Amino acid sequence: MVGRLLNFLLVPLYTASLGKIDEYGQVNVMFSYAAFIAVIAAFGLETGFFNFARKKDEYKPEKVFSTAVIALLCSGFLWLLLGNLYSEGLMRMAGYPSKPHYAVWFTAILAADAISSLGFAWLRFTERPWRFVLVRSINIAVNIGLNLFFLWGCPLLLAKGYTWINSVYDPARLLEYIFLSNLVASLVTLPLLGRVWINLKWGFDFGLFKKLLIYSLPMVVVGLAGMINETLDRILLKKILPVNAGDYEAGIYGAFYKLSMVMTLFVQAFRFAAEPFFFKQAESDKAPLTYARVMSVFVYVCGFIYVSTLACLHWLAPLLIRKQDYFTDARGMQIVPVLLMANWLLGIYYNLSIWYKLSNKTTLGAYTALFGAAITLIGNIVFIPEYSFISSAWTTLAAYGGMVLLGYFWGQRHYPVPYKSMTLISIMLFAAILGYMALAFQQIIPYIAYLTIPAYLLAVWLAEAPRNASRKNH
Repeated sequence: MVGRLLNFLLVPLYTASLGKIDEYGQVNVMFSYAAFIAVIAAFGLETGFFNFARKKDEYKPEKVFSTAVIALLCSGFLWLLLGNLYSEGLMRMAGYPSKPHYAVWFTAILAADAISSLGFAWLRFTERPWRFVLVRSINIAVNIGLNLFFLWGCPLLLAKGYTWINSVYDPARLLEYIFLSNLVASLVTLPLLGRVWINLKWGFDFGLFKKLLIYSLPMVVVGLAGMINETLDRILLKKILPVNAGDYEAGIYGAFYKLSMVMTLFVQAFRFAAEPFFFKQAESDKAPLTYARVMSVFVYVCGFIYVSTLACLHWLAPLLIRKQDYFTDARGMQIVPVLLMANWLLGIYYNLSIWYKLSNKTTLGAYTALFGAAITLIGNIVFIPEYSFISSAWTTLAAYGGMVLLGYFWGQRHYPVPYKSMTLISIMLFAAILGYMALAFQQIIPYIAYLTIPAYLLAVWLAEAPRNASRKNH
């Protein structure tokens, strides 16, 4: 989580270094396209690996890993080939026809990331968190280091008269340096995973691969639908709005979306640990009780992040978004509480979604994700022309809310878990009220806003009081 936070802190560097809001919009649009293709490139094999590797009586985990990685090596080569052959056409479709080399770079990034995701999955499965942290941290350090060198260090050296820097630096290519930094970081990760790749000696099992695909392909649908919910809005802002407005609106939206990433960082870190944990707990009789308890604690922590972020927003926003130009558009701050709540709901859905992974009903999981994607598509297409990115924020909230409701009711039917639903809904509503109170107080007496944090903690303590009393009695 700390590593991802450091990566997240590139936002101030980008907003300060890039000359125009439109340029930051291009960064958001390109990474949004990359997020879509990344789902297809990975084929959902990470989740498939966890599902089959846990069945040690039927499959050797090493064999499952080797089969999945070899499949991704072959598909990665195909991605590289397509990226090189059709670079001009791909970038014309993306809206940047003068940048065909971006297609080549991004296909290399996506191929490397897909393969390394299985390397990281092996580390998670074998419970080697410190190795996981080390490799992840180096990956992030390389990315951040190169970004700092090109966007901050080179201009500084040039200003001090070190003209030799012109041999590696061109002020007109700042966007390219951002993408190149990601490319180098992705490629460096593969050898850093080291001994993980020794498992490739187990070779490729075509029969096992077919089973992996049957299980995993619905996860691709889930992933694509998830990407529609998470990133399509930035692409649609560019496609639907006039040419001179699309990148600007995507830039404003992307910058203030990052303020909700405090929640997203926790949700993503939680997913890394929770997925293998949930699979390993599946054989226990107390698994449903464990899942319910994890959900409760997850909601409590997310509520704290929600309230704390909004209580500190008056100084947090200028700290992360370094150009005042972004704040001249008052709409930016309006979407932060909406997107924070949306990402909170997404995290709840990740908790709920364990039912279809454990019961091998991944198709139903795909239907749930498609339901959310339909809300995202319809909401953005209908409302972007009039409300721009404000509609994107509210549509994201509606999509994740719909997925939570559908996932909960289907989950309770196929894999009942005794969630404390009413308690958790009450906590979320109370957190939402406190969040908006914090925003209101910031306009009058900013320091009063901080009192919403202990108020929330008191609510959690009261919610947990019956459980604590029961434990003492036992």
